[in-house]
Amino acid sequence: MQVFSPRAQVAAALVFGCVASANPLIAQDWSLPSTFGEISITGGFQPDPNWIHVLAGGEIRREFPDAVTGNRCTGHFADAPDFRLFYDPSEGEPLSIYVESRDDTVLLVNTPDAQWHCNDDSSGLNPGLSFEEPLAGQYDIWVGTYQPSNGDYPSAILSMSGEAPFAATFARAFFGEDDRIVVDPSQAPWNMIGFVDLSSASCTGVLIGPATVLTAGHCLADEGQITTLPVEFIAGFDRGDFVARSPISGYHVPANWMAGEQEGYDFAFLYLTNPIGDQVGWMDVTVMSDAEIAAARTGDGPDIMQAGYSYDQQGLMTGNLDCPFVEIGSQNRLIHQCDTLQGDSGSPLFIETDGRYRIIGIESHTNAMPREEFDQNVAMYSEYIVNEMWAMAGQGGSTGTVGSGAMVPATK
Repeated sequence: MQVFSPRAQVAAALVFGCVASANPLIAQDWSLPSTFGEISITGGFQPDPNWIHVLAGGEIRREFPDAVTGNRCTGHFADAPDFRLFYDPSEGEPLSIYVESRDDTVLLVNTPDAQWHCNDDSSGLNPGLSFEEPLAGQYDIWVGTYQPSNGDYPSAILSMSGEAPFAATFARAFFGEDDRIVVDPSQAPWNMIGFVDLSSASCTGVLIGPATVLTAGHCLADEGQITTLPVEFIAGFDRGDFVARSPISGYHVPANWMAGEQEGYDFAFLYLTNPIGDQVGWMDVTVMSDAEIAAARTGDGPDIMQAGYSYDQQGLMTGNLDCPFVEIGSQNRLIHQCDTLQGDSGSPLFIETDGRYRIIGIESHTNAMPREEFDQNVAMYSEYIVNEMWAMAGQGGSTGTVGSGAMVPATK
């Protein structure tokens, strides 16, 4: 008598048309040759991670429930697997499969027991799956895209590892160790920081007046266009609770950011309908004195703090209480080593002097430094922000009302 593996049993069922309704016929076919190759790994990863470049996406839009979590993810996939892993694990060794790309990708894996596993957005827009007790056998892997490919297939790096997904990425982002703590957003100064709800995304922002919020310019604008209108600012947001909230009635993005995204100008002002700053307070925006900069370089200056809504701590505000200062770089860049991730864009870097909280930078982006031990975190130094505040009466930049796009006064 012939014994079928689970994968072979499913294949036989497909041939004879007797697949149960719980497992509908699907287009992704693990019997086809994998497009970007295959690898066999026995008893550990050398190197770890093992990775390969693939092109993501396909013409077939499918929705899959994950066999373990039940979470559903939707993506556009190719028919044939993008890659195939034959895996014989060592005892107690986990398996992680994950994708890194500039595009929004979706990961789909068919395991040796013919079960489907999928993930979308495990690390920012990058998906990842972990198998604590992986089966030995054939893993067929698809790297899809959330949006239709339309014949343009983005590049992606597919990694397989015996460690947690994105372990190396997080180590670089956290400068070796994650020093973030969960802060109490109902208390000062954290209650002045809040969640910026955008029409199709989210960022962090901070009150700098009764009805004015400072955030990152790229949260609203991309390539010279306002692409994501701000909707609401929620001060002290904490898993559905909040200290105060207000609709956003207008915005101002510097002209130098709208015209080519010039370095140093990645910031924006949001205007609130309600003056909730009168309730919770606000921070000042100031430059550092020469003496303060010199003290920061030697580690003798006041503690540099930061807080925001990192994507990996959904609904929680995490903060850094003493960020290492690196330098005030060219083009208004504050180089620092606060532990920040996607979602922290627009969060303030600030110090406390004479009982007031002073913003010295607004979190912008991370520069990849593949030849260095760690990447480089960049905030917009406060100098250009202060200058823009003085110049806003000149109507430079993109200033508008939410919902109409009409020009409105730059100061409210």
